[in-house]
Amino acid sequence: MKYIKFLATLILTVAIFYALNNKLGAIPPLGKFLNPYTGIWQNEKDDSTTGELILNGLKNDVTVHYDEHLIPHVFAKNDLDLYRAQGYITAKHRLWQMEFQTYAAAGRLSEIIGKGTLNYDREERRRGMGYGAEQAILKMQDDAETLSYLEAYRDGVNDYINSLIPKDYPVEYKLLDYSPKPWTIKKTALLLMYMTKDLASGDDDFEYTNAMQLFGKDRFDLLFPDFFDINDPVIPKDTDWSFIDTPITPTPAEQTSIDSLTIELTEPHPD
Repeated sequence: MKYIKFLATLILTVAIFYALNNKLGAIPPLGKFLNPYTGIWQNEKDDSTTGELILNGLKNDVTVHYDEHLIPHVFAKNDLDLYRAQGYITAKHRLWQMEFQTYAAAGRLSEIIGKGTLNYDREERRRGMGYGAEQAILKMQDDAETLSYLEAYRDGVNDYINSLIPKDYPVEYKLLDYSPKPWTIKKTALLLMYMTKDLASGDDDFEYTNAMQLFGKDRFDLLFPDFFDINDPVIPKDTDWSFIDTPITPTPAEQTSIDSLTIELTEPHPD
């Protein structure tokens, strides 16, 4: 009888250890997730926005000012330092989002989420997002200055990633049970492809043209205004910029671009 109890206890102990250290469907490993030293409890703290930090590779001092909305403003004495600091700051506040979007663009979400995103991954691969990123890199490599900025941004992101230990990982990594990977220039290109798709992958030109012809321009402008009056800008117009002691680049002279000219069609264009 005592051997049966021993075996039952042993099997139960092994089962508990297995359950606490492995994902069960969409549930993260509860042992790791609830660990008081490295789990979710370590994420209940605010990001530091004060103090000094030493980043290897900077040529001069860089100042990051956080306003009352916690929006960082980066001031550097040269462009390479600016891009490196920008990479670090962006990763500090958006690392999981940045990397997750590169997986989405590359059609690799199933590596993280599982079979539920296979169709999405197939669609993005057929769309050619990865190919587009590779072609963008080839074009970027034609210009040494552009390439140097991409490398500086990459190094800044990796500076932040390398400063992390598992307890510091953003909570999303702990929920999905994986860790951040080194940032690359290709990830930057994939992120640009993702934003291109998000902002310019489709249009409503035909629909809007037909609507304007049907309702007239005045009613069309009422239904589809360029900007809604109730929207507030991210940075209010009355923002106090007195803390800036760096000369601001003058605003270029206004020029009406050819694609902003208003042309009223008598009927929808057949093409």
